[in-house]
Amino acid sequence: MTVTPEERNERAVPEGEGQLGWEARLGPRVGIVAAVGALLVIVSFVMQLPLLRNSKNEADYLTSVHKHASAYVLSGILQLLALVAVAGVLWFLCRATKYRRPQVPPIAMVLAIAGPIAFGIIGAIGPFVIKHFAAEFATGLNHTNQHAKDLVGSGSAKTLGLVTPIAGLLFVFAMIMNNVNAIRVGLVSGFIGIVGVIAGILFVIPIGPPQVLLLFWLISVAIVLLDRWPGGRGPAWASGEAVKWPTAMERRGMTRGAAQGRQRPQPRGPQPPDDGEVDVEPESQPSQTRTSRKRKRKQGRKH
Repeated sequence: MTVTPEERNERAVPEGEGQLGWEARLGPRVGIVAAVGALLVIVSFVMQLPLLRNSKNEADYLTSVHKHASAYVLSGILQLLALVAVAGVLWFLCRATKYRRPQVPPIAMVLAIAGPIAFGIIGAIGPFVIKHFAAEFATGLNHTNQHAKDLVGSGSAKTLGLVTPIAGLLFVFAMIMNNVNAIRVGLVSGFIGIVGVIAGILFVIPIGPPQVLLLFWLISVAIVLLDRWPGGRGPAWASGEAVKWPTAMERRGMTRGAAQGRQRPQPRGPQPPDDGEVDVEPESQPSQTRTSRKRKRKQGRKH
């Protein structure tokens, strides 16, 4: 018997619980995971700042690593935990995206989990390897930059240098594929998704600090999953269908249209019963004073 993608997705959801109910139950928890991941990213980045300031060449880098060895190793572990949180966020987004767009390839789910975790493991192993070479360089007699280059480019450090770009590419593809698909179905705005894509690319092409953009992406996704986005998140979350995330202009137009369609407020106080009849007041009769004045005027004209 042929099973449609929709049926496969329904079977993946716990029995007795629909997809939207599953998202409503699990989404806030994943949002908290994203917020914790953002905190881990910023702490790891702060610990790496001394290395970034004092790394003019390989010799300075190994010397700085030796001085801040404990912080360097801990920053790698915290970055691993942060990337595990990223894997959880991408997994949830991929599940929600596939429900709304069954054409999403299965490789997106594989990359969502394997990409960040593989990159995080390599990033956590690296500090232990570099720490060993830093200690050898700092305690040795040869402190030339060429000797530092030879240490960094030999043995396990060389193997690490070959494996790291591969793990980095897996992470980049995971961020690109899942953010682009989430934009298509309206689970995140175009701005949030693009920030996630650029954050992944910067981890492989170091033209800027990728931790800053990854921090912003995790915080933004956390706000969306916790349903605290200003003005409300995209309608795709409530409808369960692929609906484009409205732009700021479209959202203002929707708000204006809703305001125009709103009924005018009724006046306070008791209102007379509306029985369908219209009361018409009889014309007021001229007063006796006005009548007597007219008579006097007529008599004066006769005389």
